[in-house]
Amino acid sequence: MKKSIIILPLLVLIIPVKLICQTHYVVTPAAFSSSKYDEFSPVLFMDQIIFCSNMEHEFLITYQNKKNKGLFNLFKVKMYPESGQKDPEVFSPNLVTPFNDGPAAFSPDSTLVVYSRNMDIKTKTKNIIDPGNKLGLYFAELIDGEWTPIGKYPYNNPDFSITTPCFSPDGQYLYFGSDMPGGYGGTDIYRSERSDGEWSTPVNLGDQVNSAGNEVYPFVSLNGDLFFASDGHGGFGKKDIFLTRMSGPDWMAPVLLEAPINSSEDDFGLITNRAFSEGYFSTSRGSSDDIYRFTTLLPQLFDCDTLLHNQYCFEFWDDAYLGIDSLPVTYEWEFSDGIKLRGIKVEHCLPGAGKYWAKLNIIDSTTSNIFLTQTSMEFELEDHVQPYITSKDAEIINKTMEFSGLSSNLPGFVIEEYIWDFGDGTLQTGPEVEHQFDMIGEHAVKLGLTGYMEGSADKETKCVVKTITVVEDN
Repeated sequence: MKKSIIILPLLVLIIPVKLICQTHYVVTPAAFSSSKYDEFSPVLFMDQIIFCSNMEHEFLITYQNKKNKGLFNLFKVKMYPESGQKDPEVFSPNLVTPFNDGPAAFSPDSTLVVYSRNMDIKTKTKNIIDPGNKLGLYFAELIDGEWTPIGKYPYNNPDFSITTPCFSPDGQYLYFGSDMPGGYGGTDIYRSERSDGEWSTPVNLGDQVNSAGNEVYPFVSLNGDLFFASDGHGGFGKKDIFLTRMSGPDWMAPVLLEAPINSSEDDFGLITNRAFSEGYFSTSRGSSDDIYRFTTLLPQLFDCDTLLHNQYCFEFWDDAYLGIDSLPVTYEWEFSDGIKLRGIKVEHCLPGAGKYWAKLNIIDSTTSNIFLTQTSMEFELEDHVQPYITSKDAEIINKTMEFSGLSSNLPGFVIEEYIWDFGDGTLQTGPEVEHQFDMIGEHAVKLGLTGYMEGSADKETKCVVKTITVVEDN
Protein backbone atom coordinates (compact mmCIF):
# COMPACT_ATOMS: atom_id res chain seq x y z
CA MET A 1 0.00 0.00 0.00
CA LYS A 2 1.50 3.31 -1.10
CA LYS A 3 2.33 5.85 1.57
CA SER A 4 3.34 9.51 1.23
CA ILE A 5 5.39 11.49 3.77
CA ILE A 6 5.90 15.27 3.72
CA ILE A 7 8.75 16.81 5.77
CA LEU A 8 7.95 19.65 8.18
CA PRO A 9 10.34 21.90 10.20
CA LEU A 10 11.52 21.17 13.75
CA LEU A 11 12.77 23.49 16.54
CA VAL A 12 15.11 22.47 19.38
CA LEU A 13 16.19 24.29 22.60
CA ILE A 14 19.89 24.95 23.30
CA ILE A 15 22.16 26.35 26.05
CA PRO A 16 25.12 28.83 25.74
CA VAL A 17 28.72 29.01 27.06
CA LYS A 18 31.59 31.54 26.94
CA LEU A 19 33.95 32.70 24.21
CA ILE A 20 37.53 31.52 24.81
CA CYS A 21 39.75 31.99 21.74
CA GLN A 22 40.24 34.20 18.69
CA THR A 23 43.14 32.59 16.83
CA HIS A 24 43.96 29.17 15.46
CA TYR A 25 47.76 29.22 15.63
CA VAL A 26 50.79 30.30 17.63
CA VAL A 27 54.05 30.80 15.70
CA THR A 28 57.61 31.32 16.99
CA PRO A 29 60.99 31.50 15.21
CA ALA A 30 62.84 28.18 15.24
CA ALA A 31 65.82 28.23 17.59
CA PHE A 32 68.28 27.36 14.79
CA SER A 33 67.02 30.06 12.40
CA SER A 34 69.12 33.24 12.17
CA SER A 35 68.61 36.82 11.04
CA LYS A 36 71.98 36.85 9.25
CA TYR A 37 71.32 34.06 6.77
CA ASP A 38 68.34 32.66 4.89
CA GLU A 39 66.82 29.39 6.11
CA PHE A 40 63.81 27.74 4.49
CA SER A 41 62.09 24.50 3.42
CA PRO A 42 62.36 22.39 6.58
CA VAL A 43 61.76 18.65 6.36
CA LEU A 44 61.95 15.99 9.07
CA PHE A 45 64.39 13.09 8.89
CA MET A 46 64.70 10.74 11.85
CA ASP A 47 65.33 13.05 14.83
CA GLN A 48 66.69 15.85 12.64
CA ILE A 49 65.39 18.85 10.73
CA ILE A 50 66.90 19.21 7.26
CA PHE A 51 66.64 22.64 5.62
CA CYS A 52 68.15 24.95 3.01
CA SER A 53 70.43 27.83 3.92
CA ASN A 54 73.10 30.11 2.50
CA MET A 55 74.94 30.22 5.83
CA GLU A 56 78.71 30.04 5.78
CA HIS A 57 80.41 26.87 6.85
CA GLU A 58 84.06 25.87 6.88
CA PHE A 59 83.29 22.80 4.80
CA LEU A 60 81.60 24.76 2.01
CA ILE A 61 83.16 26.65 -0.88
CA THR A 62 80.29 27.75 -3.09
CA TYR A 63 79.55 30.49 -5.59
CA GLN A 64 77.62 33.63 -4.68
CA ASN A 65 74.63 35.39 -6.15
CA LYS A 66 74.35 39.01 -7.26
CA LYS A 67 73.71 40.11 -3.67
CA ASN A 68 76.99 38.52 -2.62
CA LYS A 69 75.17 35.88 -0.63
CA GLY A 70 76.32 32.29 -0.76
CA LEU A 71 74.22 29.84 -2.72
CA PHE A 72 72.08 27.32 -0.90
CA ASN A 73 73.07 24.01 0.63
CA LEU A 74 71.35 21.44 2.79
CA PHE A 75 71.93 21.61 6.54
CA LYS A 76 70.81 19.49 9.47
CA VAL A 77 70.09 20.18 13.11
CA LYS A 78 68.75 18.03 15.93
CA MET A 79 65.03 18.45 16.40
CA TYR A 80 65.52 18.50 20.16
CA PRO A 81 68.50 20.70 21.21
CA GLU A 82 68.85 18.85 24.51
CA SER A 83 70.05 15.84 22.52
CA GLY A 84 73.44 17.50 22.01
CA GLN A 85 73.81 19.32 18.68
CA LYS A 86 72.94 23.03 18.79
CA ASP A 87 74.43 24.54 15.64
CA PRO A 88 73.43 23.40 12.13
CA GLU A 89 75.83 21.19 10.20
CA VAL A 90 76.11 20.27 6.54
CA PHE A 91 73.62 17.51 5.85
CA SER A 92 75.86 15.36 3.63
CA PRO A 93 79.25 16.28 2.09
CA ASN A 94 78.44 13.82 -0.71
CA LEU A 95 75.54 16.00 -1.90
CA VAL A 96 77.32 19.37 -1.85
CA THR A 97 77.93 21.21 -5.14
CA PRO A 98 79.27 24.74 -5.77
CA PHE A 99 75.75 25.86 -6.74
CA ASN A 100 72.28 25.50 -5.18
CA ASP A 101 71.44 22.27 -3.36
CA GLY A 102 67.95 21.72 -1.95
CA PRO A 103 65.17 21.60 -0.95
CA ALA A 104 64.99 17.88 -0.18
CA ALA A 105 62.43 15.20 0.69
CA PHE A 106 62.78 11.70 2.12
CA SER A 107 61.05 8.45 1.22
CA PRO A 108 58.73 6.96 3.86
CA ASP A 109 61.34 4.35 4.82
CA SER A 110 64.05 7.06 5.15
CA THR A 111 66.44 5.26 2.77
CA LEU A 112 66.03 7.57 -0.23
CA VAL A 113 66.36 11.32 -0.55
CA VAL A 114 65.29 13.42 -3.53
CA TYR A 115 66.72 16.91 -3.70
CA SER A 116 66.79 19.85 -6.05
CA ARG A 117 70.01 21.30 -7.45
CA ASN A 118 71.33 23.22 -10.40
CA MET A 119 71.84 20.92 -13.37
CA ASP A 120 75.16 22.44 -14.44
CA ILE A 121 77.59 22.13 -11.51
CA LYS A 122 80.80 22.42 -13.55
CA THR A 123 80.55 26.13 -14.48
CA LYS A 124 83.65 28.03 -13.42
CA THR A 125 82.21 31.58 -13.36
CA LYS A 126 81.88 32.84 -9.76
CA ASN A 127 79.57 35.52 -8.34
CA ILE A 128 77.27 35.30 -11.36
CA ILE A 129 74.02 33.36 -11.49
CA ASP A 130 73.23 32.02 -14.95
CA PRO A 131 69.45 32.06 -15.43
CA GLY A 132 69.94 29.28 -17.93
CA ASN A 133 71.32 26.93 -15.28
CA LYS A 134 67.99 25.31 -14.46
CA LEU A 135 67.11 23.21 -11.42
CA GLY A 136 66.45 19.48 -11.55
CA LEU A 137 65.74 16.64 -9.15
CA TYR A 138 68.37 14.11 -8.06
CA PHE A 139 68.29 10.98 -5.89
CA ALA A 140 70.64 9.58 -3.28
CA GLU A 141 70.40 6.37 -1.28
CA LEU A 142 71.49 5.76 2.29
CA ILE A 143 74.19 3.06 2.02
CA ASP A 144 76.24 2.06 5.07
CA GLY A 145 75.31 5.31 6.79
CA GLU A 146 76.39 7.51 3.85
CA TRP A 147 74.23 9.27 1.29
CA THR A 148 75.29 8.02 -2.14
CA PRO A 149 74.05 9.75 -5.33
CA ILE A 150 72.26 7.20 -7.53
CA GLY A 151 70.84 9.21 -10.42
CA LYS A 152 68.53 11.96 -11.60
CA TYR A 153 64.83 12.32 -12.24
CA PRO A 154 64.31 11.21 -15.86
CA TYR A 155 62.25 14.28 -16.78
CA ASN A 156 64.87 16.89 -15.86
CA ASN A 157 65.20 19.32 -18.76
CA PRO A 158 67.70 22.15 -19.37
CA ASP A 159 64.86 24.33 -20.71
CA PHE A 160 62.92 24.50 -17.42
CA SER A 161 63.28 23.90 -13.69
CA ILE A 162 61.90 21.12 -11.51
CA THR A 163 62.27 21.80 -7.79
CA THR A 164 60.77 21.69 -4.26
CA PRO A 165 60.09 17.91 -4.24
CA CYS A 166 57.87 15.97 -1.87
CA PHE A 167 56.99 12.27 -1.60
CA SER A 168 53.46 11.13 -0.87
CA PRO A 169 53.17 9.32 2.50
CA ASP A 170 53.24 5.93 0.77
CA GLY A 171 56.13 6.88 -1.53
CA GLN A 172 54.07 6.13 -4.64
CA TYR A 173 53.96 9.73 -5.89
CA LEU A 174 56.56 12.47 -6.24
CA TYR A 175 55.18 16.03 -6.12
CA PHE A 176 57.15 19.10 -7.23
CA GLY A 177 56.95 22.60 -8.67
CA SER A 178 57.95 23.31 -12.24
CA ASP A 179 57.74 25.98 -14.95
CA MET A 180 57.65 23.36 -17.71
CA PRO A 181 55.57 24.31 -20.78
CA GLY A 182 51.84 23.64 -20.80
CA GLY A 183 51.04 24.84 -17.28
CA TYR A 184 48.52 27.39 -16.06
CA GLY A 185 50.96 30.02 -14.80
CA GLY A 186 54.59 30.69 -14.05
CA THR A 187 55.17 27.65 -11.84
CA ASP A 188 52.68 24.80 -11.35
CA ILE A 189 52.55 21.74 -9.13
CA TYR A 190 52.93 18.35 -10.79
CA ARG A 191 53.13 14.79 -9.63
CA SER A 192 54.73 11.65 -11.02
CA GLU A 193 53.81 8.06 -10.11
CA ARG A 194 56.33 5.32 -9.42
CA SER A 195 55.53 1.96 -10.98
CA ASP A 196 57.91 -1.00 -11.26
CA GLY A 197 60.76 1.24 -10.15
CA GLU A 198 60.15 3.86 -12.88
CA TRP A 199 58.69 7.35 -12.63
CA SER A 200 55.81 8.22 -14.95
CA THR A 201 55.47 11.35 -17.08
CA PRO A 202 54.64 14.32 -14.78
CA VAL A 203 50.94 15.20 -14.55
CA ASN A 204 49.76 18.73 -13.80
CA LEU A 205 47.40 18.83 -10.78
CA GLY A 206 44.97 20.98 -12.76
CA ASP A 207 43.41 24.42 -12.53
CA GLN A 208 41.77 23.79 -9.16
CA VAL A 209 45.23 23.78 -7.58
CA ASN A 210 47.26 25.74 -10.12
CA SER A 211 46.55 29.33 -11.12
CA ALA A 212 47.83 32.02 -13.46
CA GLY A 213 50.37 32.81 -10.74
CA ASN A 214 52.98 30.57 -9.17
CA GLU A 215 52.39 27.39 -7.15
CA VAL A 216 55.36 25.66 -5.52
CA TYR A 217 56.59 23.97 -2.29
CA PRO A 218 54.09 21.07 -2.11
CA PHE A 219 53.89 18.93 1.03
CA VAL A 220 51.55 15.96 1.53
CA SER A 221 50.82 15.19 5.17
CA LEU A 222 50.21 11.71 6.55
CA ASN A 223 46.44 12.14 6.26
CA GLY A 224 46.66 13.09 2.57
CA ASP A 225 46.26 16.86 2.84
CA LEU A 226 48.30 18.78 0.25
CA PHE A 227 49.85 22.05 1.45
CA PHE A 228 51.48 24.39 -1.06
CA ALA A 229 52.52 28.00 -1.57
CA SER A 230 50.86 30.28 -4.12
CA ASP A 231 50.76 33.91 -5.14
CA GLY A 232 47.84 33.33 -7.50
CA HIS A 233 44.91 32.33 -5.27
CA GLY A 234 44.59 35.59 -3.34
CA GLY A 235 45.45 35.90 0.33
CA PHE A 236 47.50 38.19 2.54
CA GLY A 237 50.06 39.12 -0.12
CA LYS A 238 52.99 37.61 -2.02
CA LYS A 239 53.21 33.84 -1.47
CA ASP A 240 50.72 32.32 0.97
CA ILE A 241 50.23 28.76 2.19
CA PHE A 242 47.11 26.90 1.11
CA LEU A 243 45.61 23.49 1.78
CA THR A 244 43.70 21.20 -0.53
CA ARG A 245 42.73 17.53 -0.52
CA MET A 246 41.14 15.08 -2.89
CA SER A 247 37.34 15.30 -2.92
CA GLY A 248 36.17 12.38 -5.03
CA PRO A 249 38.20 12.41 -8.25
CA ASP A 250 39.11 16.11 -7.98
CA TRP A 251 41.00 18.47 -5.71
CA MET A 252 38.88 20.72 -3.52
CA ALA A 253 39.21 24.49 -3.87
CA PRO A 254 42.37 25.57 -2.00
CA VAL A 255 41.82 26.96 1.50
CA LEU A 256 44.00 29.80 2.78
CA LEU A 257 45.67 29.14 6.14
CA GLU A 258 44.93 31.95 8.53
CA ALA A 259 47.33 34.38 10.17
CA PRO A 260 49.76 34.21 11.86
CA ILE A 261 50.94 31.33 9.65
CA ASN A 262 50.32 33.52 6.60
CA SER A 263 51.39 37.15 6.49
CA SER A 264 51.80 40.02 4.01
CA GLU A 265 55.25 38.65 3.12
CA ASP A 266 56.24 35.35 1.49
CA ASP A 267 55.11 32.28 3.45
CA PHE A 268 55.93 28.84 2.07
CA GLY A 269 57.42 25.40 2.69
CA LEU A 270 55.08 24.15 5.44
CA ILE A 271 55.37 20.68 6.99
CA THR A 272 53.11 19.22 9.66
CA ASN A 273 52.15 16.07 11.52
CA ARG A 274 49.09 13.97 10.72
CA ALA A 275 46.76 15.90 13.03
CA PHE A 276 48.00 19.33 11.83
CA SER A 277 48.63 20.18 15.48
CA GLU A 278 52.23 21.33 15.01
CA GLY A 279 54.91 21.79 12.39
CA TYR A 280 57.26 24.24 10.67
CA PHE A 281 57.10 26.71 7.79
CA SER A 282 59.27 29.29 6.04
CA THR A 283 58.63 33.03 5.92
CA SER A 284 60.27 36.28 4.81
CA ARG A 285 58.44 38.43 7.37
CA GLY A 286 61.73 39.27 9.11
CA SER A 287 65.01 40.59 7.75
CA SER A 288 65.70 37.30 5.95
CA ASP A 289 64.00 34.03 5.09
CA ASP A 290 63.48 32.20 8.37
CA ILE A 291 61.94 28.99 9.65
CA TYR A 292 59.14 29.26 12.20
CA ARG A 293 57.53 26.61 14.34
CA PHE A 294 53.74 26.60 14.74
CA THR A 295 51.32 24.94 17.10
CA THR A 296 47.59 24.75 16.53
CA LEU A 297 45.39 26.09 19.32
CA LEU A 298 42.18 25.16 17.52
CA PRO A 299 41.99 23.28 14.22
CA GLN A 300 41.13 25.47 11.25
CA LEU A 301 38.00 23.92 9.76
CA PHE A 302 38.44 22.91 6.11
CA ASP A 303 36.09 21.49 3.50
CA CYS A 304 33.10 21.19 5.83
CA ASP A 305 30.01 19.29 4.69
CA THR A 306 26.76 21.22 4.35
CA LEU A 307 24.53 20.47 7.34
CA LEU A 308 21.74 17.99 6.61
CA HIS A 309 18.67 18.61 8.73
CA ASN A 310 17.24 15.74 10.77
CA GLN A 311 13.51 15.37 10.18
CA TYR A 312 11.00 13.99 12.65
CA CYS A 313 7.78 15.68 11.41
CA PHE A 314 5.69 14.08 8.68
CA GLU A 315 2.29 14.05 7.04
CA PHE A 316 0.58 10.65 7.26
CA TRP A 317 -2.23 9.59 4.94
CA ASP A 318 -3.62 6.51 3.26
CA ASP A 319 -4.75 6.65 -0.36
CA ALA A 320 -6.85 3.49 0.01
CA TYR A 321 -9.90 5.38 1.36
CA LEU A 322 -12.67 2.85 1.96
CA GLY A 323 -15.50 5.39 1.90
CA ILE A 324 -17.75 3.51 4.36
CA ASP A 325 -21.24 5.02 4.11
CA SER A 326 -23.30 2.39 5.94
CA LEU A 327 -21.88 3.20 9.39
CA PRO A 328 -21.17 6.48 11.21
CA VAL A 329 -17.34 6.18 11.45
CA THR A 330 -14.34 8.34 12.26
CA TYR A 331 -10.79 7.90 10.97
CA GLU A 332 -8.10 8.09 13.68
CA TRP A 333 -4.30 7.77 13.46
CA GLU A 334 -2.68 6.19 16.50
CA PHE A 335 1.09 6.47 17.08
CA SER A 336 3.49 4.52 19.30
CA ASP A 337 4.37 7.70 21.23
CA GLY A 338 0.79 7.74 22.59
CA ILE A 339 -0.61 10.44 20.31
CA LYS A 340 -3.95 9.98 18.53
CA LEU A 341 -5.10 12.29 15.74
CA ARG A 342 -8.46 12.28 13.90
CA GLY A 343 -8.61 12.44 10.10
CA ILE A 344 -7.64 10.60 6.93
CA LYS A 345 -4.63 12.92 6.60
CA VAL A 346 -2.73 14.15 9.69
CA GLU A 347 0.54 15.89 10.56
CA HIS A 348 2.63 14.57 13.42
CA CYS A 349 6.13 15.15 14.85
CA LEU A 350 7.86 12.20 16.47
CA PRO A 351 10.11 12.93 19.48
CA GLY A 352 13.36 11.97 17.72
CA ALA A 353 15.30 9.15 16.13
CA GLY A 354 14.07 5.64 16.95
CA LYS A 355 11.66 2.86 16.01
CA TYR A 356 7.94 3.67 15.77
CA TRP A 357 4.62 2.30 14.59
CA ALA A 358 1.50 4.00 13.28
CA LYS A 359 -2.03 2.70 12.76
CA LEU A 360 -5.02 4.11 10.90
CA ASN A 361 -8.11 2.93 12.77
CA ILE A 362 -11.70 3.23 11.69
CA ILE A 363 -13.76 4.11 14.77
CA ASP A 364 -17.46 3.30 15.13
CA SER A 365 -18.84 6.69 16.14
CA THR A 366 -21.78 5.19 18.01
CA THR A 367 -19.69 2.94 20.28
CA SER A 368 -16.24 4.64 20.04
CA ASN A 369 -14.79 1.18 19.40
CA ILE A 370 -12.35 0.28 16.66
CA PHE A 371 -14.38 -1.06 13.76
CA LEU A 372 -11.33 -1.80 11.57
CA THR A 373 -7.60 -1.14 11.47
CA GLN A 374 -7.19 -0.07 7.87
CA THR A 375 -3.42 0.52 7.94
CA SER A 376 -0.59 -0.53 10.25
CA MET A 377 3.06 0.31 9.65
CA GLU A 378 6.40 0.11 11.43
CA PHE A 379 9.25 2.45 10.59
CA GLU A 380 12.56 3.78 11.94
CA LEU A 381 13.85 7.35 11.94
CA GLU A 382 17.62 7.79 11.81
CA ASP A 383 19.63 10.96 12.26
CA HIS A 384 22.13 11.86 9.58
CA VAL A 385 25.65 10.75 10.50
CA GLN A 386 27.30 14.14 10.98
CA PRO A 387 28.13 16.86 13.48
CA TYR A 388 24.88 18.74 14.02
CA ILE A 389 24.26 22.45 14.59
CA THR A 390 21.07 23.19 16.48
CA SER A 391 20.14 26.86 16.12
CA LYS A 392 17.72 29.28 14.54
CA ASP A 393 18.15 29.84 10.84
CA ALA A 394 17.91 33.63 11.17
CA GLU A 395 18.32 36.30 13.83
CA ILE A 396 18.35 40.07 14.32
CA ILE A 397 21.71 41.86 14.25
CA ASN A 398 23.46 42.15 17.66
CA LYS A 399 20.97 39.78 19.28
CA THR A 400 22.33 36.76 21.17
CA MET A 401 21.93 33.46 19.35
CA GLU A 402 22.26 30.06 20.95
CA PHE A 403 24.07 27.17 19.27
CA SER A 404 24.38 23.52 20.32
CA GLY A 405 26.33 20.57 18.96
CA LEU A 406 24.87 18.01 21.37
CA SER A 407 22.64 16.46 18.71
CA SER A 408 25.67 15.39 16.66
CA ASN A 409 25.43 11.79 15.48
CA LEU A 410 28.80 10.12 14.88
CA PRO A 411 28.60 6.45 15.93
CA GLY A 412 31.93 5.13 17.23
CA PHE A 413 33.51 8.60 17.30
CA VAL A 414 34.80 9.75 20.70
CA ILE A 415 34.44 13.56 20.80
CA GLU A 416 37.22 15.48 22.55
CA GLU A 417 36.32 19.04 21.64
CA TYR A 418 33.58 21.13 20.01
CA ILE A 419 34.97 23.99 17.88
CA TRP A 420 32.85 26.83 16.50
CA ASP A 421 33.89 29.19 13.71
CA PHE A 422 31.27 31.88 13.14
CA GLY A 423 32.71 33.18 9.90
CA ASP A 424 33.28 36.66 11.30
CA GLY A 425 36.68 36.03 12.89
CA THR A 426 35.17 34.69 16.11
CA LEU A 427 36.08 31.26 17.46
CA GLN A 428 34.60 29.44 20.45
CA THR A 429 34.72 25.99 21.97
CA GLY A 430 32.18 23.96 23.90
CA PRO A 431 29.12 21.84 23.15
CA GLU A 432 26.77 24.82 23.66
CA VAL A 433 27.70 28.42 22.93
CA GLU A 434 26.26 31.91 22.41
CA HIS A 435 27.16 34.42 19.70
CA GLN A 436 26.10 37.84 18.43
CA PHE A 437 26.56 38.84 14.78
CA ASP A 438 27.32 42.54 14.26
CA MET A 439 26.84 42.55 10.48
CA ILE A 440 23.71 41.83 8.46
CA GLY A 441 23.84 39.21 5.71
CA GLU A 442 24.58 35.52 5.50
CA HIS A 443 27.18 33.96 7.81
CA ALA A 444 28.69 30.50 7.31
CA VAL A 445 28.82 28.95 10.80
CA LYS A 446 31.06 25.90 11.12
CA LEU A 447 31.02 23.25 13.85
CA GLY A 448 34.07 21.01 14.08
CA LEU A 449 34.37 17.97 16.33
CA THR A 450 37.84 16.66 17.14
CA GLY A 451 38.37 13.18 18.50
CA TYR A 452 39.10 9.56 17.63
CA MET A 453 37.28 6.63 16.10
CA GLU A 454 37.08 3.83 18.65
CA GLY A 455 40.14 1.62 18.31
CA SER A 456 42.17 4.24 16.43
CA ALA A 457 44.99 6.44 17.72
CA ASP A 458 44.67 8.96 14.87
CA LYS A 459 43.06 12.24 15.80
CA GLU A 460 40.41 13.46 13.35
CA THR A 461 38.32 16.56 12.80
CA LYS A 462 34.82 16.32 11.35
CA CYS A 463 32.86 19.45 10.50
CA VAL A 464 29.68 20.85 9.01
CA VAL A 465 28.63 24.33 7.93
CA LYS A 466 25.25 26.03 8.28
CA THR A 467 24.22 29.37 6.79
CA ILE A 468 22.72 31.85 9.28
CA THR A 469 20.88 34.93 7.98
CA VAL A 470 21.29 38.09 10.06
CA VAL A 471 18.74 40.90 9.46
CA GLU A 472 18.14 44.47 10.60
CA ASP A 473 15.98 45.16 13.65
CA ASN A 474 12.84 46.72 12.24
